Amino acid sequence: PFPGFRHFGVIRMNPEAMVANLGLDAIAMEESASLTPKKYLVYLKYALDLPLPDSQWCRYCILPVATTLRPASQRNGITPDMVIPIAPNVDQLREKDALSTIPEFPFSNCYFWMDSRMNIRV
Repeated sequence: PFPGFRHFGVIRMNPEAMVANLGLDAIAMEESASLTPKKYLVYLKYALDLPLPDSQWCRYCILPVATTLRPASQRNGITPDMVIPIAPNVDQLREKDALSTIPEFPFSNCYFWMDSRMNIRV
């Protein structure tokens, strides 16, 4: 039972499971157990694997949802307006319309940052 794609969701890291098969020493395992992971709102863009009934995990390409404008990075040529507002957010920095969702997105201060996609394993 893997999540569908093209949906918003909440993810949270599981540090212990992430390092369990790496053969690390006891100190590293204790450190991973001491972490308190946060929850993150993301958009599941598409699955990178075909999730079969006996699959242990499935990889997804995701877009993190940000609540702030992007920090500028002159070295990388990134400016704060390099975002896509998610409606009902009305962003004054961009002249383009915000991305609409069905049903309407429940938060009014969210963005997708340009070039922020990442791959995760569920």
